[in-house]
Amino acid sequence: MHFTWIPFYKEFAQKLLAFRKDRKALLDILYNNREVLHTNYLHESSNDELLKDIDPFTTIGIIARGTTREKRLEAISLLKEVLKIQSAIPSDFCGIPCLNNQRSHFFRFRENRKKNDIENLWVLFEKLVNGQDIKEAFNNVIKQSGININITMGLFWVCPDKYLSFDKTNREYLSEAYDIEIPNKVPLYDDYVEILNGIETKMKNGEIKHNSFYELSYRAWSEKQNSNDIDDTTQVYDEYYKFYSHVWQKRKNIILQGAPGTGKTYRVPRLVAALCQDDFKPDTASADEVMDIYNRLKEENRVRFTTFHQSMEYEDWMEGLKPVVENNQVSYEVVDGIFKQLCDEASKPVSNNKGLNISSDAIVWKVSLYGTGDNPIRKDCMQNGYIRIGWDDYGEHITDETDWSKYNGEGKAILNAFINTMKEGDIVMSCYTNRTIDAIGIVTGGYEWNEKFESHKRVRRVKWLVKGINEDIVSLNDGRTLTLSTVYRLNAISLDKVKGLLDKYEVSKTFSENKKPYIMVIDEINRGNVSKIFGELITLIEPDKRNSESVILPYSRKPFTVPSNVYIIATMNTADRSLGTLDYAIRRRFAFVDVKPWEIDDENFNVELFREVSGLFISNYDEYAEKDFDDTLKLIPSETLSEDYRPEDVWIGHSYFIMNGEEEVRDRLLFEIIPLLKEYIRDGILLEDAQETINKLYNIAMN
Repeated sequence: MHFTWIPFYKEFAQKLLAFRKDRKALLDILYNNREVLHTNYLHESSNDELLKDIDPFTTIGIIARGTTREKRLEAISLLKEVLKIQSAIPSDFCGIPCLNNQRSHFFRFRENRKKNDIENLWVLFEKLVNGQDIKEAFNNVIKQSGININITMGLFWVCPDKYLSFDKTNREYLSEAYDIEIPNKVPLYDDYVEILNGIETKMKNGEIKHNSFYELSYRAWSEKQNSNDIDDTTQVYDEYYKFYSHVWQKRKNIILQGAPGTGKTYRVPRLVAALCQDDFKPDTASADEVMDIYNRLKEENRVRFTTFHQSMEYEDWMEGLKPVVENNQVSYEVVDGIFKQLCDEASKPVSNNKGLNISSDAIVWKVSLYGTGDNPIRKDCMQNGYIRIGWDDYGEHITDETDWSKYNGEGKAILNAFINTMKEGDIVMSCYTNRTIDAIGIVTGGYEWNEKFESHKRVRRVKWLVKGINEDIVSLNDGRTLTLSTVYRLNAISLDKVKGLLDKYEVSKTFSENKKPYIMVIDEINRGNVSKIFGELITLIEPDKRNSESVILPYSRKPFTVPSNVYIIATMNTADRSLGTLDYAIRRRFAFVDVKPWEIDDENFNVELFREVSGLFISNYDEYAEKDFDDTLKLIPSETLSEDYRPEDVWIGHSYFIMNGEEEVRDRLLFEIIPLLKEYIRDGILLEDAQETINKLYNIAMN
């Protein structure tokens, strides 16, 4: 029996409406039963902070993800019991599109989403379940970051008789079986409905051999399951990424080198995804899916991108001095470069206790609890789990209109830090003397004004990890004692130092080493003076020097090491010899991968023009093509190629030949391919005999 899932999913959606105004209760169900529901993936950010809000589509996604039938039924059984769902447990899941397990949220992490993103999803869901007009709500939602074609999947789960999911499986099936092209990006509602109406019309008149959207979806799914026609090119493609991600994982540093247009930069996100996700499948992942993973990693600060150029300096890369003007006086502060920032992120320890919610970008704060030494306020804070500060005379709310003249402006910076800058997941150190702390805690709550206290009414909840200590932290604080200011950042004390201190007091289980990969992407690495930019770092990036060897940085005078979970991937244009070359010291620390042209599987790829131009560079193109563009095959230079150049270094790539329509063919030939080939002749890469082919290309463009 097919489609038994439909009544259950529809009733599940109805039950979720009861949580429209009480999402905390819904989250309690999801987290209290996480072992059965397998909801450990539901977190707020890269540090596994628990969600404080959730939308209904993400909730339904719990039973619509890539998982085993047994786990799905286990989750469904629990939801049926807890939510008192009357519909029978499904005996099949025919035609249900599943979320990618790595992209199972319908919203971004808190720091990257707008205030009403989750609320907008609830508005759409409520109208959908109640059978109301969803046009406005739908169009609002698709503007949000984190929303793509997955929203059509959500509509299908709830109303499979009215809406069709535009997932990849359905798109490919409709294209191959019925020549119906579905966009891979979510359309506006009117465009979406127009496509659906067209499909329904074809179903009614018999052009499409199905009677409903869910039957069509089932057929698409069945065809994919029964298909064994994965072509050799796809298999080669898959093996390429598996092999080179393995090389990269072992060597830590890799350079993709090749001529213009070979897809070096295009391959970077796929290699990043293959390195960071064990279940990533390059052969089936669409470009949009890859970029979703890549962009998520960037949002989590696990991927940094830069382009090397001739003005790039060590100071941009590692650290340098930045002038700061204050009170008409110029001073200089040490500023971290892009690579050091990434290394600092990668070296931050992670929390083992998800309930502690330690932020990945946690700030370490010094807090004075009514001055130094023992006092009633300190005792109260330690006993009841919070920190309290004063400046009560300024009132509960601090705004632009606050009169700071009462204390000659004192307290402004302190209150701004306590109210606006300090956040949940930060670390606080309680000052006992100007040298010592008596407690270390994690901020667990937002700013509050508590009238029950006679003084020091400004409050934040804290989970004290250790208290009652007498720890001298001057050495940890780069030799500086603590000042009288109530609240300020301890910039010299990193999370790694906090971990070391907690280990001393046997709180070691609080943190563990961060083993997630962090990626530095360098585009056009040979456009910069690499030896000058890397400086002393050139030794530290070796795999066997990670976490073991260190150097003293020239400006901060602090020790620095490259964490073992940091990986470097770069691209290099081999055709341009006017750029800087990489010396042997650099070369031996990178694995070099040749990226060659090949015939890509794209309907807009002009294979005839590609072969015509390829003949200028290699003479054994047919053999290369017959062997599925095997990277190991030796390329034999064409007679029109200068003997000073290797074909793989200058043979212009396939991306130049993706041309949609006659106008683009003309423009691509006239303004990109022909000018580049002429430049090759002027530079001595191609011989004058190549002009004959260029003339032929010109005639094609003009006719």
